[in-house]
Amino acid sequence: MVITSTCNNRLNCRDRGRSKNKKQRSKHFFKQQKRRKDNQRLAKASKEVAYEMSKMISHHFPDFYQRLRQVVDPRHYGQYGIDEIIFGGISLFLFKCGSRNVLDNLMEEKRFRKNFTRLFGLRLPKMDTVAGVLKMLNESDLENLKLHLVKVLLSKRVFDKWRYQGTLMVAIDGTGIATFDHRHCDQCLVKTSKNGKSVWFHNVLEAKLITPNGFSISLATEWIENPGREYEKQDCEQKAFTRLADKLKIMFPRLAICICADGLYPNNTFFTTCRAYEWNYIVTLEDGNLKTFWQTIRPLNKECKERRIHEGSYDYIQQFQWLSRIDFNGFTHNWLQLNEQVVGRSVKSRSERKFAYLTNFPLTGENVGLISDHGRLRWKIENEGFDQQKNHGYNIGHKYCRNSYRGMKNFYQCCQIAHMINQLVELTRDFQKRLTKKKTLMHLWIELLAFMIYGHVSTLAVKAMHSHKYQMQYIE
Repeated sequence: MVITSTCNNRLNCRDRGRSKNKKQRSKHFFKQQKRRKDNQRLAKASKEVAYEMSKMISHHFPDFYQRLRQVVDPRHYGQYGIDEIIFGGISLFLFKCGSRNVLDNLMEEKRFRKNFTRLFGLRLPKMDTVAGVLKMLNESDLENLKLHLVKVLLSKRVFDKWRYQGTLMVAIDGTGIATFDHRHCDQCLVKTSKNGKSVWFHNVLEAKLITPNGFSISLATEWIENPGREYEKQDCEQKAFTRLADKLKIMFPRLAICICADGLYPNNTFFTTCRAYEWNYIVTLEDGNLKTFWQTIRPLNKECKERRIHEGSYDYIQQFQWLSRIDFNGFTHNWLQLNEQVVGRSVKSRSERKFAYLTNFPLTGENVGLISDHGRLRWKIENEGFDQQKNHGYNIGHKYCRNSYRGMKNFYQCCQIAHMINQLVELTRDFQKRLTKKKTLMHLWIELLAFMIYGHVSTLAVKAMHSHKYQMQYIE
């Protein structure tokens, strides 16, 4: 009996061991299966982003590559075509590499080069080759290419749903591009501190089409630059605005525009330009601006209107004051002021802000909220425009062409074209569904680069995708 009991115990132990091993193997199998599905899902998502980038170019700009080939090649002979050179410069920003060396490192991967050619139909040259050509390329060629792409989007009425009274919002603002501890070129601006230390720099003034859903697309660019080593007074943003306005009117002579500008612009030059070109405007009026104007409106009675907005866990109590048809220095303005109180969950978390604007839009109790909202859209050029291009992969503050001012300008235009294409991809409803609290835009681009290095782009799939027609729906 004892022997039998011992044998039974051993058999039971073996059965328990086998069942335990089965459970462990099944757990390991399910983990592997889940990991495999996750990898497939990630590969599919990054693959879709790559395909959508190519699809967006063919959908909105069917003659894009033909336009690249029409750019005048400054070389007598080259291994790569001018279309491959320019698109190589655009790709540097399209993939948000941040430097020429990063894209060169990606090019060392054989599969990346193959996938790139299958996706866009062009070879990818070394960035030194691209920089060498962009140093010689006419500055206006890439800006004209950008102008053509914008006009295509306008003709397809991509932005029409965000018009206000028939006008498109265009924000004007300047930003710094590069700084040096020595004179970079004869067009450098220079600033000398009190201790005698000088800094040389390059700034640019942009006119960007802005929309409430996040578009910030460059329409025209004007560089703030000195005429040479000898000058009476340095160039500045105010002088550059006059040149930019002239350029904007020539480029878009019949486009209905509303200029949104910050507190630097409420002056006679700005108002004269808007009146001459029949542009609407909503310009920020700060406390230090037009002191005589403030003294004029303070004693007047003001109409008041209040509204309450609920967004998430916060309530916004907004009080509007406005005056219509105020004559000042030969111009007739409408004045609007918004006092906004942000009410949080507790009484302690309260803050108050004030915004004041001058506009030539008629003001009524029904539209003061909309005018104020459109005036605050000016921040889009700061956030979705300059901030994105400086801190989220494009890195326009990097010196992509250190020893050539012309090359620097051309790389900057490549960035504006790439940013336009990426926005057309990123602001679609299908793309926005991929973004969650944990999955950011930056992570999606990391997955995109991983797919380009390790994945496989199907030539047949790309051809089939280009042969179909699509309807692009953008977030509101």
